[in-house]
Amino acid sequence: MRAYKAGDLRHPATLLEPNATMNGNRRTVTWTEHEVMAGKTDVSSREFAQALAYHAEDIVTWLVRYRTDVTSSWRLRHGGQTYEIVEVNHLGYMGDYMTLKCRRVTGGGV
Repeated sequence: MRAYKAGDLRHPATLLEPNATMNGNRRTVTWTEHEVMAGKTDVSSREFAQALAYHAEDIVTWLVRYRTDVTSSWRLRHGGQTYEIVEVNHLGYMGDYMTLKCRRVTGGGV
């Protein structure tokens, strides 16, 4: 496994935490923003094949510092693109870093 360094996190990104509220019979979702520094990591050929199986060509893996609160219900925004978090993996000794496998949101995203 590759050792990650703080210098690998050179892209400003925003983690979006969903907050659902009910207004009568209507559910409204607002997003709380958490600014982070992230790094893009290459997708392996196996992961690319899995992405093709899901018809999700826009799969990106992001590296961020470890957080206990991030789940697959969150989203990540970078450079005007919004990504759904598909998978969260904790890496390193004592959870120094985590990877977020994400799929680009198209259409009616955030």
